[in-house]
Amino acid sequence: MNSPPTPPSLLLDLVNSRIVWPDGLRDEIGDEAQARAWLRARGGTGSSEEIAGAREVRTVLVDVLRGNLEREALTPWVEVMRKKAVLEADGMEWVLDVPDRSAVGARAVEEWASLQAANGSRIRPCADPDCQHFLVDRSAANRRKWHSMEACGNRTKARRHYARTKAAVQE
Repeated sequence: MNSPPTPPSLLLDLVNSRIVWPDGLRDEIGDEAQARAWLRARGGTGSSEEIAGAREVRTVLVDVLRGNLEREALTPWVEVMRKKAVLEADGMEWVLDVPDRSAVGARAVEEWASLQAANGSRIRPCADPDCQHFLVDRSAANRRKWHSMEACGNRTKARRHYARTKAAVQE
């Protein structure tokens, strides 16, 4: 039985949008035109204000997720959050009503809040010390460690195996 597809994650896309690789920086919202397209593809307007706000909240979210800042650092985005009712053909929908500069931050912080669970946050950094990616753990046990088992999980397990083998040889 196939599980339903995971909905796209603005938060995960945002915190994974800036990665430093050995051959250079990949920043999906570093360039204005690229940032505009990136934001529009995720339901944004792509305005200059929204781009600036996305860059600002990304930095704060990354630091909160890595434990370098307390969650209270997200307060500027929480304080501007307002929802308004919009009548739809099949009922009513509640939508965020925030300033353009805070739109991405408000959506990302709202998503972050929904990923906090009794057994820990469901969004966290990859456990591979060489990896900068984040992951969303949707498993029942909330114990996923790597953003990619094929890359980071295998690499980490190979390092442990090499260390054990080297230690056994030296004994």
